[in-house]
Amino acid sequence: MSPRQGRPRIHRPGPRRKCVLIVEDNASIGGLIAGLLREEGYRALRAWDGREALRLARDRRPDLIMLDLDLPHKDGVEVLYELKQHKETRQAPVIVVSGNTIVLSNEDREQLADAITKPFDIDVLLNVVRKAVGDPEQEVMAKEYDLTDSHLNSY
Repeated sequence: MSPRQGRPRIHRPGPRRKCVLIVEDNASIGGLIAGLLREEGYRALRAWDGREALRLARDRRPDLIMLDLDLPHKDGVEVLYELKQHKETRQAPVIVVSGNTIVLSNEDREQLADAITKPFDIDVLLNVVRKAVGDPEQEVMAKEYDLTDSHLNSY
């Protein structure tokens, strides 16, 4: 009989992983962002539309919300304002990630931690996330793309 047998195991939870809610109706882009964030140690949740985003945000209280503006059922700006009106989600920083030209009023922009246009540089995106949740940013080397590889390290 080993000395460990018979003794109860003590479970010591590790530090809480920061949770990021990704609101993206495109499966490829949402999956890419979720995979990148999980690789970095974050807990990534997915919502496919504005209604699901609002429900998940209130239930799970994420540390950060990444929001596409072009969503089914509810417009992204409408979702942004609803998130900022509820006490459960008011404090969560929001980063807009949009494939369209981001046209927001000054009042809309004041509600955001940041905004990123697709296609995005993966390293830049991760630094924006780190900054928004209070984690240290990493140095990102400038990349020079020509016309043939302008999206080589982006999506």
